Amino acid sequence: MRPQLSMSSAVSQPVLPGLSWVFLSFVFFVTALTVETAHSSDLDVQIRPLSSIDKQYMEQQRAAVEDLANRLGRRLSGNPARDLDTLQIIIDRRWIDQEDAKTQQAMGIVFGDLLAKELSFDWVVYRDRAGRSRALRYRDQEIYIFPITMISRRLAAKAETHMQSLFDEQVRKQSQRLPGARWMPST
Repeated sequence: MRPQLSMSSAVSQPVLPGLSWVFLSFVFFVTALTVETAHSSDLDVQIRPLSSIDKQYMEQQRAAVEDLANRLGRRLSGNPARDLDTLQIIIDRRWIDQEDAKTQQAMGIVFGDLLAKELSFDWVVYRDRAGRSRALRYRDQEIYIFPITMISRRLAAKAETHMQSLFDEQVRKQSQRLPGARWMPST
């Protein structure tokens, strides 16, 4: 026969004076609220200005497209008709490899610059659950354009890409979304 194990007070759980069920409920509630807030902020979109690193990187990307334009005996001027034609020739001559995502995105930055100038949009950093992107935003409105992926996805998929048509379509679509658009004549 075995002896029964004894329970001494030395092995029992310590009693914490002053901790009541009200306090423990409060701690539980605050913890649950903090966890819920952390999860809901993960779903939110965060908009930030471009960092100095973003600006520097985008300048390097523009320079890469400028180098391609120089091969044509041209430069990027900021004039939509001329620059869109230059981008179209680069695409038509297949100077950008299907696997060259960096140069495809560079083309999107130059395309975005033209849209930004035409529509009075600004570059921002757009962050959501899917990740971080550079996007164009109209003032403080929730109106965004993603020209980098707009171009790079088309080029990566070898989809037919008509820069002037895409530009005109975006200008038309985004103009309709801008404040006061209902008073603007439709084109």
